[in-house]
Amino acid sequence: MVAVQETALEILDRASTPFTSYQAMVTVLAAAVDDDGRTETETGHLHALCAAMLFFRQPDGTFLGTYQGPGPDPWPRQADQLPTEVHGLWSVYADAAAHPMVRARLHHLLWSIRHGERPFRHLQAAISGYRQAVPALLAADGPLAVTDRWQAVEALRDAHSLATATNQPQLADIVTEMVQLADTALGWSEPAPGVVHAMTGRLLTDRRNHTLLRPLLERAADRYRHDPHTHIHFLEDLRRTEPDAATQSLIDERITAAYASHAAQFDGLAKLMWLEKAAAFARDHGLTDALDQIRRAQQRLTPVDLELTRAVTPFQLPTHFIDAARAVIDAATDLDQALRTIATATPVLADPIDAEQHGLIRLPSAHLNLNGPVVTMVSDTDTPVGQSPTDTRILSLDLHGLLVEAQFDQVNERFTPTTDHLHTLLTHPPIAPATRTRGLARALQAFWDRDDDVAIALVLPRIEGMLRRRLHAADVAVIQHAQGDRPGQVSQLGSLITDMEKAGYPEPWPAVFRTLLGGPGDGMNLRNTVLHDLVDTPPRHRIALALQAALTVLFLPIADPANPVDAPPK
Repeated sequence: MVAVQETALEILDRASTPFTSYQAMVTVLAAAVDDDGRTETETGHLHALCAAMLFFRQPDGTFLGTYQGPGPDPWPRQADQLPTEVHGLWSVYADAAAHPMVRARLHHLLWSIRHGERPFRHLQAAISGYRQAVPALLAADGPLAVTDRWQAVEALRDAHSLATATNQPQLADIVTEMVQLADTALGWSEPAPGVVHAMTGRLLTDRRNHTLLRPLLERAADRYRHDPHTHIHFLEDLRRTEPDAATQSLIDERITAAYASHAAQFDGLAKLMWLEKAAAFARDHGLTDALDQIRRAQQRLTPVDLELTRAVTPFQLPTHFIDAARAVIDAATDLDQALRTIATATPVLADPIDAEQHGLIRLPSAHLNLNGPVVTMVSDTDTPVGQSPTDTRILSLDLHGLLVEAQFDQVNERFTPTTDHLHTLLTHPPIAPATRTRGLARALQAFWDRDDDVAIALVLPRIEGMLRRRLHAADVAVIQHAQGDRPGQVSQLGSLITDMEKAGYPEPWPAVFRTLLGGPGDGMNLRNTVLHDLVDTPPRHRIALALQAALTVLFLPIADPANPVDAPPK
């Protein structure tokens, strides 16, 4: 028969007075293990108690132990894998311990492994221990008062979890105690929205609690009205408790007004982001009038209002790279070969760097269209800097573009081609009929004349048209039939890039085109930003990349094993 060792019990009670945490208790218990004169029985009991205090709750509610123990191997991490003697020790100390949090912990562990002939006894005792601990923890003052309050919160949450999982009759009383604790927290001089939410958030999942929670959440929304995130959070919780659709709509208007009101308190980019949140909420909840007002307020912001700062990292490509790129053009026998050399110069898309190895992190960032201004997309923090394929592809293409720019300039310096000569070289029906290629020839000439805005405006539509005809020649479907009110149409650029692989374009060319010309989430997005007049003229090396893309569509040899397609003849 296992019995309590009075000395071990005295140490256990001393370790829990005052109670701060289970882990803090281990410091006292472990120190006592090494005291001179400790008997083997006392040592065994103290080790068992240390192990109990070093179990941690996992997100799924289970316990996981971390006790090393006296031997070379750590104790099992699962409570049910410990020796039955340890379970027996937990049981006798669970009834004898002075502090209710200690009793609750030991009974909770025993319930988790369904110990003994009456495991429900441990369930009831654990719930009772957690509830009994709350008043004493809330009454504590001094420097550890905040910690004690959170211990009280966790105790009630644990009691609620146990009672809910097993549908215990005291569940209603626990709910009342949780509401009372949240109500008490609203009256504290120091704001404690986390305590309030810890209580109300758990109770919101049960519709039977909504009537009880509604006035509490109203009070919480008012108490924290000057804290933007917390104010809106409690209004959103309040909406969840309201069954009436008309009342929900009124709360939606309050939430939208709160977003807009908080936006007015900020300047710069913060104002824009709050207006974006307001607009998204109004849109998602059908508040068309409010959405229109928010849009107009957002549109009144100017780039100057956003207080943005341009960050530039100077970079100088080593001259020997440029010299090597120019030398390739010098080795061409004629203009046609020089253009084909550029067309088939395959960019190297670097693999993402090991950001963790280099100690890099990614901060949350927003992509803006300053013509609104409007946020086009927001990136999260899951992908460290350098580990985004888009990041590395853009950098790789920019470096490649500097070399291509040098090669185009060398073509002009060596051959001094005329528009008519270029027109003749670039005409290859049906992919590049004479009626369409004059624009491409003029784009090249404009690039050499430093008319960059003309060059980019002329080349971008030619890329799409030639790519469509190239896919058509490769027997890839480029039409969509009419369906309902949607008219029939030919594939647009995004679909064409997606189908490049079907036509036999090898990697990395589909990825290159997507990064250069795809949508805002794909990379540079040149086609949309330039042709919709959303940006100033791109830098010359990116215009060079667009010119190369046009030549690649025209001259790159592609072959589909099922339906070979040769490159246009030289």
